[in-house]
Amino acid sequence: MDQPLWKVEDVVWKELSKSYNINDFYVAFIDGNPSGCMAVLNTDPFFWPDIAKGDSFFIHKLAVKKDSRRTGVADTLMDYIKETGKQRGIHAIRLDCHAFRPKLRAFYERHGFVCVDEKVFHDIYNVPAYNTAFYVYRIS
Repeated sequence: MDQPLWKVEDVVWKELSKSYNINDFYVAFIDGNPSGCMAVLNTDPFFWPDIAKGDSFFIHKLAVKKDSRRTGVADTLMDYIKETGKQRGIHAIRLDCHAFRPKLRAFYERHGFVCVDEKVFHDIYNVPAYNTAFYVYRIS
């Protein structure tokens, strides 16, 4: 069962550019066609205010096109950012996701991410209560 998290109008560049620069995005291609992407930042003062800039990578907006699911694109993106973090001396990769997305959470956990906290945010993402799970992958 599909569980879309974002509406189309939330992921058009006009909206994304309010929070991200184009250089924040990593895009995966299959046969020359974009198939998945994620934004990677070096700071996240809203969700992770106590983490110093440059200590961690913060993943946002991980997405795979419907016709590219089950191709390993998301796995490739995760492996790529882990290796990139290692090469750049980053200590951890952090992300947040909706706490009630068991398949998404299982995906992150398969990739070695550990849930370190859960919180409820009020009045963000145009919903009254957003249940958030916080994950960390430690780079050794």
